[in-house]
Amino acid sequence: MHISKIAITSIALVLALGAYAQDTLRLSLDDCHQLALKNSQNIKIAEETINKASGEKIAARAAWLPKISANAYGLYSEQNFKKDIYLPTKVVDPSTGQLVPNILTNPSGNPVIGADGNPVFNTYAFLPIDITLQGGVLANISVQQPIFAGGRIIAGNKMASTGQIMANYNKQLQTTQLIYETDKAYYRYLSIRSKVRLAQKYQELLRQLVKTVSDAYETGMKNRNDLLKVQVKYNDAKLQLQKAQSGLLLSQMALCQTIGIPLNSPIAIDDSITINSSQFAIADSISVANRVEYKLLEDQVKMAKQNINLVRGQYLPSAGVSANYNRLEVGLKDMNNYSSNSFSLMGTIKIPLTAFGEGYGRVKSAKADYNIKQLELQKTKELLQLENEQARQNLINANTQVAMAREAVEQANENMRVTDDNYNVGMETIVNVLEAKLEWQKAYTSLIDALTELKVQQSNYNRITNKLTVDE
Repeated sequence: MHISKIAITSIALVLALGAYAQDTLRLSLDDCHQLALKNSQNIKIAEETINKASGEKIAARAAWLPKISANAYGLYSEQNFKKDIYLPTKVVDPSTGQLVPNILTNPSGNPVIGADGNPVFNTYAFLPIDITLQGGVLANISVQQPIFAGGRIIAGNKMASTGQIMANYNKQLQTTQLIYETDKAYYRYLSIRSKVRLAQKYQELLRQLVKTVSDAYETGMKNRNDLLKVQVKYNDAKLQLQKAQSGLLLSQMALCQTIGIPLNSPIAIDDSITINSSQFAIADSISVANRVEYKLLEDQVKMAKQNINLVRGQYLPSAGVSANYNRLEVGLKDMNNYSSNSFSLMGTIKIPLTAFGEGYGRVKSAKADYNIKQLELQKTKELLQLENEQARQNLINANTQVAMAREAVEQANENMRVTDDNYNVGMETIVNVLEAKLEWQKAYTSLIDALTELKVQQSNYNRITNKLTVDE
């Protein structure tokens, strides 16, 4: 079972080494940051969210301005209107000199009434109508200007501005989180690579010890039991190295996935886990108000408050003015075309009378949402305070752990040296020698873990203090 696992892992490592010989991508921590930001889908979504918020702000601002529209309608139709019309006539009254209807009267002087109930005239004018309509065009230009919209325009603009700020905060949050995740993957890779080198060195120490004990056994100075114990530990060291190399391959793939390149991309990192000699400044306290997460929630509260005004405005009076200009052109056959112009100015006032509780219910719902956002802000504030203090304490503990691990390495080095010297003169058992080397390996492993943890905690501390940035 173990042999098959080792064989499979060996094949994977050979393939990885073969890929390395192709086009190896040399990376630094800054390179990893840049690649992660370039390839991250979350960052691209955050950027599009900013574009969306910007568009919404432009649209909200446009609500203050008049809306201008133009319409045109055309008609083509050859229709003939033909009709004979008889019109009543008028005559001049000699006594007044005014035109009066030329009504037929009976001998008694009363008007003669026709069968249709209308007076009968002495004479009629004959008017034949023959018009052919060829088509027409109607054009209209309209301007509409809102004067009062119940506060909805003001609320909409404030919400759009807040939304744009939130979109930028969101990108900042996504960026710092991605950099932090990249740092963790980067330092994990360096950590496991250091453990591989440590395992190689540990295996070399045991190989030398096997040779020393084997030579002593052949000369009769050591018994076979000592040689077998050393050989068992040497074989175990080879297995440990194999596992470490497998972990290195997986950590490399995880780093590639984080920075957005193919998982099997050959990479090379000329870096190691080291701590700058200058002291990393740790503040006595971290303000929650500076956290991006807190600012986002504050803006959500502002959005909910303006939403109350937006909802309420839908049930308040509104007023506006509009102006219209119309132009009509009608084409007539064998006649002058008919044209007409008109201009109108109109004011409108809309006063909602009742919606049977709909407005009350919607405003009540918006107020409840505002209260929820305030409670969520207070709840998150306490959680962020806890996270801030936890980050401080983790960083302090990580510094202490590194100091203790370095001291333990010095002690393990000295212990292994003394044990080897004593064994060579016959004053120490092989069990103690093997234990000293194992303790040496554990001490260096603990130091690697402590240095890695310190780097990760420093990155986390920079994340919550808004210092984790990248020059794009």
